Amino acid sequence: HGNTSTASNQTAMQQCGLIPPLLQLALAPEAPSSIRSQALYAIGDIIRTHSANQNLFQRILITAAPDDDDDTDNNGGDSGDRAIPEPAIVIVIRLSVGKRPAAVPANEYYIVRAAAAYLVQAYSGGNPDAQLALAATLTPPGSGGPAGGPDEHQSAGSLIVSVLLGWREAGAEDVWRVWYASLLLSTILYGHTECKQLALKITVGDEAKGEEPLPLLNELMSQARQAIQGGAESRLAVSLLTLVCVWLVSFPKGVSAFLDESSNVAFLVELINGSSGIGVLVQGVAAFLLGLVYQFDTEPDTPMTRDALHPILSKRVGADQLLIRVQRLRDSREFQYAMGLSAGTHSNAYGGAPVDVYFDGVFTDLFKNHYEGFRAAVRLGPSDVLANPSYAHLQGGMAGYTSSAASGSAPGTPVLAAATPLSRAVSPPPAAQTTAPGADSEPMVPRRELDAQAARVAELTSEMEALQRELAEARVAPPASSAADEQLEQERTLRAQVEAERDAHAGEVDRLRGMLDSFETQQRGTDDGSAQVAELESQISGLKIDAERRDAEWSVQREELQKKLANAEKQVVKAAAVGRNSSKKKDQQQSAALDSLRSDLAAKDDQIAALGQKVTELTAQAKAAAGVDELKSRIAALEKEQEDLLVYLADQDQQAKEYRARLRKHGEDIPLSDDDGDNDDDDDDE
Repeated sequence: HGNTSTASNQTAMQQCGLIPPLLQLALAPEAPSSIRSQALYAIGDIIRTHSANQNLFQRILITAAPDDDDDTDNNGGDSGDRAIPEPAIVIVIRLSVGKRPAAVPANEYYIVRAAAAYLVQAYSGGNPDAQLALAATLTPPGSGGPAGGPDEHQSAGSLIVSVLLGWREAGAEDVWRVWYASLLLSTILYGHTECKQLALKITVGDEAKGEEPLPLLNELMSQARQAIQGGAESRLAVSLLTLVCVWLVSFPKGVSAFLDESSNVAFLVELINGSSGIGVLVQGVAAFLLGLVYQFDTEPDTPMTRDALHPILSKRVGADQLLIRVQRLRDSREFQYAMGLSAGTHSNAYGGAPVDVYFDGVFTDLFKNHYEGFRAAVRLGPSDVLANPSYAHLQGGMAGYTSSAASGSAPGTPVLAAATPLSRAVSPPPAAQTTAPGADSEPMVPRRELDAQAARVAELTSEMEALQRELAEARVAPPASSAADEQLEQERTLRAQVEAERDAHAGEVDRLRGMLDSFETQQRGTDDGSAQVAELESQISGLKIDAERRDAEWSVQREELQKKLANAEKQVVKAAAVGRNSSKKKDQQQSAALDSLRSDLAAKDDQIAALGQKVTELTAQAKAAAGVDELKSRIAALEKEQEDLLVYLADQDQQAKEYRARLRKHGEDIPLSDDDGDNDDDDDDE
C-alpha cells in the first residue's frame, strides 16, 4: 500500500476474480491455520481503501459450512436448519470473535482471529457507510448464551455485543474473543459520530425479569469493574476501558451518558489512586479516560459539569499524578510494542498469541492524535477548557515528543529550539552591500538598510520598556515572614536578569553605533556633492543623536531601578526580622500550650488508671457473687429433685402394697411386711 500503482493492482486482482477463491480457502476448516490467515490478509489488502472492492465484498453472500459455525460442537453436528446465506463480513466477524473449533489448537487459531480482524478493519477503514451498516446491527444479546454461542444466527453487531458481555461464562482462552470484539467495535465507532449515537441507544437488561435497563456504555464500565474486582486477566479490563475511550473522544453526548452513572468517575479515581493490585496499564488507561471525560464534557445538560469535575481531577487525583500515570502507560513495553505494529498484524503467520499484545491499533492511533490535547486539557480550569474544547491547535500528536528512555529530559518533554525573543533580537540579519552610484569599487549602504537599523534601535528601546514594565509588575508588597527569604531570592534573581539584559542591550547599541560609524565612513568616501549622500549623512547623524539620547535615558532609568531594588531588599530584610520575632513569640506560646496539654493528659491518664482499677475490683466481686448465686440455685434444684424422688418412692410403695393385697386375695402366700402389718392394724382399728 502507498504506491501509485496500488489502486490499479487492486482493481486488476478483483477483475481476475481472486476474492471468491481466497474466501473459500479462508473458510475451509481442513486448511492449515497459517494458510487461512494468509488468505484473509490477502483479501484485506485487495479491498483496503478501495471503495469499489469494498462494495463488492459487502455484497458477497456465503452459506456457512457446519464446521465454520462457532457452536457446532454443542449441537451434535446437526446443521439441517443452518444452511442460511449470510454476508461474508458476518462470517469473517464470526471467525474473529466466535468460538474456536475443537479440532484446531488454540495457539494456531489465534492467527486466524488476527487475520479476520484485519479483514474487517480493511473493509471498514475509510468506508463510513460500512461503519454505519455494521453499527446498525448492534443489538443487545438474545436469549442464547452470550459467550457459548447462540442457537440462532446472529447479526454482526449482536455477536460482538454478546461476546463483550459474556466473558464471565467463558474460559481463559476466550479473553482473546473479548479482546477482538473490543477491537472490532472500536473500529466501527472510531471517528464516526452517527455510529456512536446508534451504539448509545443500546440498553442491556430485561425489564420483564425486573432488571433495570442500563446503557451499553455504562454496562461496559460495569463489566470492567467486575473483571478487575474478580481478578480476571488485566488484558480484559484494558480492552474494555480502551473501547470506552474510543467511544467518548469528541463525543460530548456519550460523556454525558457516562457521567449519568455516578459510580463511573469514582471507579476511575479508585483505579488511578490505587497503590497495589492494579497494573500500570489499567491505571494509565483509566487516567487517560478520566482526562478525556473532563476534556469533552461540553453538553449543557450534563449530569456533572466541569466545575464539579475539576476538584476531583485537581485534588482527589492531581493533574501531575494523572499525567504520570499516562506517561507510564506510554513508556510501557506493551504500549511501545503496539505502537510498532500495524492494526491487525499482532502475530506472524506461524506463531501463537504474543504475550505483549494489550493494545490495538485503533487505540494507539487515538492516543497519538489526542495526546497533546489531553495534556493541555487536564491542566486548564473549567472555563479555559470551555473556551476551546476541541484543542484543534494542539492536535499535533506525539511527533514532537521523545520517550524518557531516549533522552535525559523528563518524560514527555517537547523538543523545541532554544531560541528566546532576546536571542532573536540580538542576531541582526547580515548587512547587505551594494555599489554606490558613480563609485564601482566603494561599498554603498542603501537607504533600506539604514531604515532597518533604525527599526532595530526602536525595537531594542521597546524591549527595554517592556522589561521595565515586567520589573514593575514583579515587585509586590513586602511578603510575610514565612516567605521573606524566598522573596529576597526572587528579587536578586530579577535584578541579575535585568542587569544581564541591560548589558546585552548596551552591547547591541554599541554594535549599532559601530555600524553607523562604519556607514558614515563609507559615505564620506563617496561623492560629497551628491544629494543622496547628504540625505544619508543627515539620517546617520539623527540616528547617532537618538541613540545617545536613549542611552542617557537608560542610564538614568538604570540608576532608578537600582535604588528601587536596594529599597526593596531593605524592606524584605526588615520584614524577615519582624517575622522571625513574631515567629519566636508564637513558638513560645505554642510550647506553653503544649506543656499545659501534656499535664492535663497526665492527669487524665491517672484518672483512667484509677477507674480501671475500680472496674477490675468490681468485676471480681461480680464474678464471686455470680458463683454464690449459681451454687444456691444448684442446691435448690437438688432439693426439689429429692422431694420429687421421695414422692415417687411413696407412690411405688403404695402400688406394691396394693399388688400384694390382691395376690393374697387370689390365694397367694405372701408374707406380710412391716408396712403391710401397719396397714392391717389400721384396718382392724377401723
